[in-house]
Amino acid sequence: MEVFTSIEELGRSTDRPIYLALGMFDGVHRGHLAVLKKAQGIANEKEGVAVAFTFPEHPASFLRPDETPRLIMNQEEKAMRLLERGMAGVVLRTFDREFASVEARHFLSFLLARVRSLKGLCVGQNFRFGRGRKGDDLCLQEYGDEVGLSVDVVQSELFSNSPVSSSRIREALKFGKIEEVNEMLGWIYTITGEVLPGKGMGKKFGFPTINIPWIPQARPAYGVYVGMVHDDSGERNPKYAIANYGLRPTVEEGATQPLLEVHVLDSIEEGFGNVGQKLSMTLQYFLRPEKKFDSVDSLKSQIKEDLLRAETMRQEA
Repeated sequence: MEVFTSIEELGRSTDRPIYLALGMFDGVHRGHLAVLKKAQGIANEKEGVAVAFTFPEHPASFLRPDETPRLIMNQEEKAMRLLERGMAGVVLRTFDREFASVEARHFLSFLLARVRSLKGLCVGQNFRFGRGRKGDDLCLQEYGDEVGLSVDVVQSELFSNSPVSSSRIREALKFGKIEEVNEMLGWIYTITGEVLPGKGMGKKFGFPTINIPWIPQARPAYGVYVGMVHDDSGERNPKYAIANYGLRPTVEEGATQPLLEVHVLDSIEEGFGNVGQKLSMTLQYFLRPEKKFDSVDSLKSQIKEDLLRAETMRQEA
């Protein structure tokens, strides 16, 4: 199996029983993972395959462009996460006029006409479908009975007594509540990018950095984070690191493109962090917001405090 750009491609790819997990899956969070696990369990019992059906962009970008949520992850990362979580395939179908016009009652017929071996669906309890989002999970189960498809509705996962949702994660990201983000995701929030040459300021200050430009739709709060950084080799060998994500207001006036400046606290091998290398950093703790200091000396003093805090956190972990 693989990543498909249409439901028709999926239908042509196999004759085995197909069980679809349906959803936007932005963030592939704990609630999504429960839906995926359910689809996988049923597919295994029935000797079929579990496939995620989702969209590369949020449906609101077509229906209500001015109200489109900022996505936690791009389509490539989402597909990768879904496959890593055990899905046999992923359908990334563009949400367009054809899809938006399908009436709720005809939704399952629309799918069955394109995937003859479709046997069942798994959705979250807040799933909506059909023209005008008129169909809900109860409708889906009713229509499933009519056409002979199993429909399993998975209850929401809770965090702080409220359902985990992509919108809650976006809000927590915005305010630097990275530990809450990680709890709701069920995995550690990760930044991945290609190392670009810097201006050498960190090295001059005595704190050399690896510079990774990174501009997601849903951005974490600008500030200082602690986590682990690794390359994309097979062994990875993660290293403890501290990083500033933001616009560097003390040393660069008028910057508009955020940058992740990573200072590795472990020893590193020759070549680690070279320009052009692809690196990933997990954000595990948020130390403080980014700020503009009145002098470079004040900035250096704060960096030393940040480093001490990061080392203390490592010892206490």
